[in-house]
Parts: sequence; C-alpha cells; structure tokens
Amino acid sequence: MSNVIFLEFFNKKNFPPGEWLKEPDLSRWIHYGISCLAIRDMSLGIWRGFVGVDQQHSFYKKPLENILATEKGMDLFFEVGGRLCNAGRLPIKYKEYASNLWWIGIDTSRGDDYMPLLKLDSSTIASQQTYKNFSFIRRETNNLARLISKI
Repeated sequence: MSNVIFLEFFNKKNFPPGEWLKEPDLSRWIHYGISCLAIRDMSLGIWRGFVGVDQQHSFYKKPLENILATEKGMDLFFEVGGRLCNAGRLPIKYKEYASNLWWIGIDTSRGDDYMPLLKLDSSTIASQQTYKNFSFIRRETNNLARLISKI
C-alpha cells in the first residue's frame, strides 16, 4: 500500500478464525500532510482510525461535541465511513505516535459492523453484519485526512 510508514502485528491468539488474523493491528502513515494512525481495538477486534491535527488547525484541542457543532464538523460526520467518534489525545500506550497532535477518530463498531471478539447470542445478527477490514479503515482515515486538510 502506498504511504504506509509502519505496520505492527499484535497477538491475536484469542481471535476466532477470519481475515483479521492476517491483517496488521497498527499502522501509521502521512496523507495530505496529516499524520494518520489505524489501531485495532483488542477488546472487540475492530478498527479505529485517527488523524492528528496540530495547533494551526481550527479543530485543535476541541472536544468532539464542539467539532460536531460546526457545519464543517457535521459534514465530516456524514462523509466519512465509520463516523467521527472521538477527539483528543491518544491513550498513553500510544504516546510514541502522539507528538503534540490532537487526534480525531473514527471507528468500526456500528450496528452493521461485525466485531470479531463480540460474543453474540444470535448468529442471525452476526450474519447481517460485515467486517470492516484494514483496507476500509485506511481508505476512510485517508478520506478524513483529505477532508480535514481542506478545513
């Protein structure tokens, strides 16, 4: 894939069989001059994508509710697959990637998203869900970076 800087694989011994076993679990890259990061949530097995904005960006240090209160923020919410779900600093375990950026994130944990580690009682529900893979989170994180670069 173009513009990948770094890939890391985590231990997925508790995961059921599926395409996620062959995917990386962390990736960082630059797109439109913006730092991007994709991290697998190891509690659900889903992807979370982040773009980091610096002090010059109007979204810097704004909580998600303030971003969504703007017209441009609501446009982002509807234009990016995964939808905006958070804004803030990265968890401390990812501090080596954090820099001094404010991270705006999307995730793949909506009702129609298959979550490999979520134990469902009904196989009917799971059969109606689709797994959003590494390619999906890369594409949508790149889309978010492109849109944010224009704000």
